[in-house]
Amino acid sequence: MLNRLLTCVCLLAEMAMCCSGQHPWQTPPTRDTKQIAEIIGPIQDATPTRDLKIVWVWGTDKSHEPGFHEYAEVRDLFVGLLQKVPRVTVEAVENFPTEKQWDSADLVVFYLQLNTLLEQDFDQIDSYLRRGGGIVAIHAAMIQPGQELAARFGLAWDPGKTQWGALPIPATIDPATPTGIMKGFPSEINLVDEHYWNLLGSVDDITVLATAPAGVAGPSTGPPAEKTLDGKAWPLFWVKEVGKGRVFGSIPGHNRFTFDDPYFRIILLRAMAWTVRQPFDPFKPLVTTAK
Repeated sequence: MLNRLLTCVCLLAEMAMCCSGQHPWQTPPTRDTKQIAEIIGPIQDATPTRDLKIVWVWGTDKSHEPGFHEYAEVRDLFVGLLQKVPRVTVEAVENFPTEKQWDSADLVVFYLQLNTLLEQDFDQIDSYLRRGGGIVAIHAAMIQPGQELAARFGLAWDPGKTQWGALPIPATIDPATPTGIMKGFPSEINLVDEHYWNLLGSVDDITVLATAPAGVAGPSTGPPAEKTLDGKAWPLFWVKEVGKGRVFGSIPGHNRFTFDDPYFRIILLRAMAWTVRQPFDPFKPLVTTAK
């Protein structure tokens, strides 16, 4: 009991540091519209092959300054965007889906810092994945600690080991992964966001789509200097198949402007389509749609 209590205290201290640290020097990356169009490609069919129900899970974060961990604002943005896709309905829920939502969902998107999940919560996730449901977990959704979450999401926060800091530039992409999520991207791209590294979970159990080294942990006043980088390939984006279900994980998602970055939107929307076994075509117009 004492060891468990000490672990919880240490985790709370780490979370407080994580929530207070920002990277205010970061600004949105500039993208070339021609390159964006080339990566997206032409639309062959603007309609999914079946009706899709998406559940967007959000939370409240009072610790971050405006512009970071904007769960409610991103919720409103993507609920509005995704509802523009034919045959797609979207429902938002705070903290965790209800049993009814799990039963009806084709895709569940987690963009929040998850509260401590109970055994029955993991049972619901397991049942959902066994029947072929899709999950997208973004940024702080990995902060729920423990092997239980890593077994479902692929990676999860490891108290006392996981660290965070500004994401070094550039990130390394593997365009050849069979999912097609990274198709058309160059081997290196600039992503302006936050990095988590040394997470719990094995890279042998996931398919890594992009990586970046770690720099200095904690708040930063500028880009990580090359001499501070550890030279390791820490996962940034990955996929995992659990039962009949598919899971996509994204470390980027700290900055609000990341969700307006066409490159990030391509990756995120392709991942959504992949998890529900649908073509990317119906989601392509959302890459450059403001709202």
